[in-house]
Amino acid sequence: MLQLFKLELKSFFRSSALGGKLATKIFMWLSYIYILFMTVGLAFLHGIGGAAFVKQEVDVENPFLLLNSNMLFYIFAFWIFGRYIIQATPTINMKPLLLLRIKRDKIISFSLNKTIFSFFNLISILYLIIFSFTIYSPEKFDLTQLILWNLSMYFILYITNFLNIYLNKKDSIAISLGAILAIIYGLDFFQIFSFNPISGWIFYMFYDYKILVIVPLIILAFTYYRVIQFFKNNFFLDTGLRKKVVEAKQDNLDVLNRFGDMSMFLRNDFRLIKRSKRAKTTAFMSMLFIFYGLIFLGIQDLLGNTILIFAYLFSTGGFIFSFCALVPSWDSQHYSFMMCQNIKYVDYIKSKWYLGSFGVIIVTIIALPIYGFFGSEHLIAVIACGLFNLGVNSYLTLWAGAFTKYKIDLNSFKNSMGDAKAFNSKTLLLILPQMVLPVLVYAFVSSFFGHIIGCISVGSIGILGILFKDIVLNIIIKTYKIEKYSTLSAYKETN
Repeated sequence: MLQLFKLELKSFFRSSALGGKLATKIFMWLSYIYILFMTVGLAFLHGIGGAAFVKQEVDVENPFLLLNSNMLFYIFAFWIFGRYIIQATPTINMKPLLLLRIKRDKIISFSLNKTIFSFFNLISILYLIIFSFTIYSPEKFDLTQLILWNLSMYFILYITNFLNIYLNKKDSIAISLGAILAIIYGLDFFQIFSFNPISGWIFYMFYDYKILVIVPLIILAFTYYRVIQFFKNNFFLDTGLRKKVVEAKQDNLDVLNRFGDMSMFLRNDFRLIKRSKRAKTTAFMSMLFIFYGLIFLGIQDLLGNTILIFAYLFSTGGFIFSFCALVPSWDSQHYSFMMCQNIKYVDYIKSKWYLGSFGVIIVTIIALPIYGFFGSEHLIAVIACGLFNLGVNSYLTLWAGAFTKYKIDLNSFKNSMGDAKAFNSKTLLLILPQMVLPVLVYAFVSSFFGHIIGCISVGSIGILGILFKDIVLNIIIKTYKIEKYSTLSAYKETN
């Protein structure tokens, strides 16, 4: 195990994309620290009966009952569906390891055990521990029962951890689950039917009946065993590494001819999204960010209208933040061939910008009726954020792509030891600094002139960016030319 860990460290520091990896790690750890403090604060606040981030407008009398009433939704919404979107399955470069004298069981155990100590799991456990310490008193709770209840929740947490490995390849299940959760949330929001009493009854039984702790423990052991067996049955050199052969079909896409020399690159991108599972999944998952703003509607009164700008930047920019953040990685397999051809860099870069612009415009149009339902102030904020993403963040994302140097293998079958999704939270973490400028501009202007003028100021920056498109794109093109050879070298690496 120690030797495998050393190999991963060497792979990290020897990579030509070390700078991008270090930047990602820095933003990740800053995010971890922020989430850590938020978790500690919320666990204590909820433990003393505080009403932050829950539906009650006043303090609750029984925080433990409230948590159990919402536990069913937390498990499916955050521990399963949220984990599917946010937490990528840990991967290792298995092909060279299979050629060494290392037992398959050790390689499999090493990869699985990495998930046990993921931040997603540890932060959930920390919340439950602090919450339990806060609510505990000898007069109200039995210590043994409370400890066993915590153990039951930990076991359920790790059951969802290993289920995520299966869901990594079953997008239809994750999409269906997301749709069911949206329906459940809608039924509860409009007070048609609430699952809270059912959830409270189920999870409170783990406190009332101590013997029930065996149930999630047995399910966890069975799940872990099944995952191990699944890996053993699929962990071979010729599994997940062979190329898929399919019948070639021609897509004309003549409508793109109006873009001149750029049309060739745009056609290739649209064909990529249509034919590649990874690209298709990433594009689809980016569309789900349209509903990201709904998460913050409940805390608008607590954090003010400024949080709307942060939320709607993600809602209207999900496509450029996830799919376009991996430009030119989508072309990594034939990037060397492209650089040998007589093509203009300006056409290649402009085609990527137009692709991202199409995504922003389409998503913004879809988001307008969704958030316009909540009032004109939301409608104006969506338009302002869409313009800012179109005129500023689209350039910054494209510029950052010159330093990403992340190779994507579109031809390989990815099993559960590899991440089937190109979409992951690490690419989004590099986008967080782009959120600072519009949020600060809005907060400053709106504090003096109100919400509408604040939104206009954010949208105006985006309009200026669109007007100076050619100047900005020339700067980006120069950066890509400077990084050209280091990018080619990175794409030749096997890990």
